Amino acid sequence: MAGQTMIRISFDSSEEKLRWSFVPHLSAAFGRKGISVSTDMHDEFVASLLVFSENYVSSKESLDEVVKTNQWRHDKGHVVTTVFYGVSRSDVQELKGDFGKVLLENGASDQVTQWHNALAEIASLPGYEASNTQSDYEFVEKIARDVYEKIFPKERIGIYSRMLPVIENLLCKQPWGVKSIGICGMPGIGKTALAKAVFDQMSGDYEVTIFVENFHEAFHEKGLYGLLQEHFKNLPNKSLQQRVLVVLDDVRNHLDAESFLAELVLFSRGSLIIVISRDEQVLSQCRVNQTYKVDGLNKQESLQLFSWCAFERDVTDKNPLPELSMKLIEHANGNPLALRLYAEDLSSHKELNQKETLFLMQAPPHQIMEVVKSSYNALSDNEKNILVYIAYFFIGENVHDVSKLLQDLGFFPDIGINRLVENSLVTISENRFEMHSTIEAVVREIGRCHKLKINEDPKTSFKCVLGTDDIEAMSVDASNLNPDVKLSSLAYMYNLRFLKIYYSDPENNRKTLESLPYGLRLLHWEYYPLQSLPQDFNTSNLVELNMPYSQLQRLWGGTKNLKMLKRINLRHSQNLLEVDELSEARNLEKIDLCGCKNLKRFPAIHQLQQLRVVDLSGCTQVQSFPEFPSTVELEFKVSSVKTIFPPVLKLFVKSLHQFLDNQRKPLLEIPEPHILDFLKLRSFRKPRKDNKSRLDPSFGEFDVHKAQGGDVLIPVTCNQ
Repeated sequence: MAGQTMIRISFDSSEEKLRWSFVPHLSAAFGRKGISVSTDMHDEFVASLLVFSENYVSSKESLDEVVKTNQWRHDKGHVVTTVFYGVSRSDVQELKGDFGKVLLENGASDQVTQWHNALAEIASLPGYEASNTQSDYEFVEKIARDVYEKIFPKERIGIYSRMLPVIENLLCKQPWGVKSIGICGMPGIGKTALAKAVFDQMSGDYEVTIFVENFHEAFHEKGLYGLLQEHFKNLPNKSLQQRVLVVLDDVRNHLDAESFLAELVLFSRGSLIIVISRDEQVLSQCRVNQTYKVDGLNKQESLQLFSWCAFERDVTDKNPLPELSMKLIEHANGNPLALRLYAEDLSSHKELNQKETLFLMQAPPHQIMEVVKSSYNALSDNEKNILVYIAYFFIGENVHDVSKLLQDLGFFPDIGINRLVENSLVTISENRFEMHSTIEAVVREIGRCHKLKINEDPKTSFKCVLGTDDIEAMSVDASNLNPDVKLSSLAYMYNLRFLKIYYSDPENNRKTLESLPYGLRLLHWEYYPLQSLPQDFNTSNLVELNMPYSQLQRLWGGTKNLKMLKRINLRHSQNLLEVDELSEARNLEKIDLCGCKNLKRFPAIHQLQQLRVVDLSGCTQVQSFPEFPSTVELEFKVSSVKTIFPPVLKLFVKSLHQFLDNQRKPLLEIPEPHILDFLKLRSFRKPRKDNKSRLDPSFGEFDVHKAQGGDVLIPVTCNQ
């Protein structure tokens, strides 16, 4: 679009500095932005730039041009920009000094009045005054940039003012030779627009310029030599080394880019290679000197772009955008493509209601779907699955915790997560997953299952087995389900591996399941309403049982196949009386029973060599304990010492200082001999040669005393 645009420059050609220096530099600056320049009033042009100098009004033709230009501005919305070169704005507006004197000598009073009014009006428009504090180069670059943004208010917002200077600074820091830079970022973020701006800005400094759009597609359609022939057939002399500017847009395979560039034997020192890719790994493989990751538009730039695209005006404080427009802008989150498309949808309707706005955000426009899908399709199956799981279930979750769950589901998260970050599909902030809202919407649409009517609930999330309609993961808010919806159908989903059921209204927890799917690996069910899990629940594939705030009294009857089980979380299940046999859970790593205040019995776990953490905080009614493996970290935080727990449990409090502060009483009271009968404490401590044992430097030292049934640790000192 910009390549066919012309602007007219009006100036006093008798002034040599303007004619031979300033105007040529200004024309070159416009040329670098794809705008051609004319001085002929009869050409078709979209904007006028009037350069006022001391002798500008000495010509009646120039004065008549001012009048005509002002008329076009009123009648056609013609873009007009002024430059004051050697004169001030007030000289032109008020006809001061020689400027006014020449004007009065050039015409009759009625002409002078017409000229004066036009000059005063145009001189009051935003313009530029030359100063001694900046070079002509800086001056003309600013003019060209601002005029470009006036002509194309929807194009390159934020690029010339914010991004291009960063690119130029990065290139300046590179040593002299063949320079290179990679540009990456999420789909639709403006990588190509930025590269075109760099190309327009710098192409005048190179003898050969090449911009290959859609390089990946063009390379595979035309082949290497077809593409070379297309871009090099007009070279003046192919045998000479020349300074070359090459831009390869949308590179997906570094070998394609390397083979193309290897054929360019005409590179000389000072050449520049720009590679654009969504994948940071491709840029690294292309061995670019530096990489620039394109950020989204800031809030003001987003408002400006959306406003121009939707309403053909710039937003102001006096005329703010409607609330629903602001929701769309917030949802687009600085992505220029999303902002444009949402604005176009908005402009095609007289007014969007709340429901239509929500639909727009949940069902992304076709163009956004296509650009995100192209990135999705380039992923491996492992990466596709991880991406959909994150979009549906794990945004905002801890990376380490999610990695464990993904691994338990059979994926390879260490590799997959890194590739998603490199492809700008996922970001990690403060060790938590984040995803751009438009990417999230597209990925959720890709992974959506339309098999069940339960799917009509917007709070229900599904993940299908890749390439099928079989559901493998589900998250359901059971409080908001339609009363007619039965959860029993979930029991027959034989491919379901991850089931999460929760109640946004814990009081409304009536919906439950009489039977659970056979292949479950991860079961998350907050506020589970029954006293035990279904007796026929096949646990042979179960890796994690996460059921906080449940009504469970026990898990299941008898011994289960628990060979895969790694983690149990029954926090704050206050009706829990016992935890069933766990001796077969040889891979169990963590048991969390914090807040299970009515727990009476803890199962034998001495054979569980993988067990690392047991949290019994608040379990004040336990009447018997097994022997714990020496590798176990026992967490035990209580608010009262009115308990028959063995003294060693009180010593293994993770936050002992806090415990002491709460009690304001001696830490230990030696229990009666009959209580010591069940103490098996040797496995808790690591003996030292001096017959003392240290738990943690902050806990102090303890003497080892013999007692019936085992050793008891008595505090000698305790660091406060």
